[in-house]
Amino acid sequence: MGIFTGKVTVVTGASRGLGKPIAVELAEAGARLACVATQAENTAETVAEIKRQGGEASAFGCHVERADEVTRLFAAIEEQLGPVDILVNNAGITRPQLTLQMTEENWDQHMDINVKSIFLCSQAAARQMTQHGGGCIINIGSILGRNAFPATLGYCTSKAAVDHMTRVMAIEWARYGIRVNCIAPGYIESDMIDGLEADGKLTAIDLIKRTPQRRLGSNADIAKAVRFVASEDAGFMTGEVMVIDGGWSAFGYYQTRGGK
Repeated sequence: MGIFTGKVTVVTGASRGLGKPIAVELAEAGARLACVATQAENTAETVAEIKRQGGEASAFGCHVERADEVTRLFAAIEEQLGPVDILVNNAGITRPQLTLQMTEENWDQHMDINVKSIFLCSQAAARQMTQHGGGCIINIGSILGRNAFPATLGYCTSKAAVDHMTRVMAIEWARYGIRVNCIAPGYIESDMIDGLEADGKLTAIDLIKRTPQRRLGSNADIAKAVRFVASEDAGFMTGEVMVIDGGWSAFGYYQTRGGK
């Protein structure tokens, strides 16, 4: 028996990036997964991997920034699996662009997918959780919610909003037995980092040198943190932003190119 046996668990952005390993990790602990992506078929690999390991998973399609689709999504999940116990708001984007050249479309995309979707999905999940004794919501933020970087106005602003949404939801919903926390990853080995490196936006080696632990994070680092925060071991934890970045945010020393 896993620690989440029978728990209906929703993971958005479950087709790739951090979403897939988070979904697999929770399924290994017994959760019944609702894997959400823009198109249900995009989660095929995630669902198949969970089932190969003896877990239970279903695929759902939804544009999580659209209220009508989110309403239908959570109604379908409740009908097929039961009311939601755990929600992981993982869906997100980054579209680097200097502020003077930044388009309204770029801004709106960040606000819709990184912020509005969390509001909509959390509200829908919480409405179910209030009816059956509570639950757990985990928002995936970023160290850029508290650290400013150039060419990332939309991303930084949206992730800062995630931090504060987490706190407001936590203090409002604690009375219903709903815990709301945020996990803020640093730089993780991912398709996102590979894409930014390919576009010349950053280099992995520079990120590694800047990180006190001298490595990028792994998917497992974040997935295991989600597992902990969702568990009863973190039962008195709510309204918190857990930074997992190998010491990046704590590091304030200017290091020359010759430093080790």
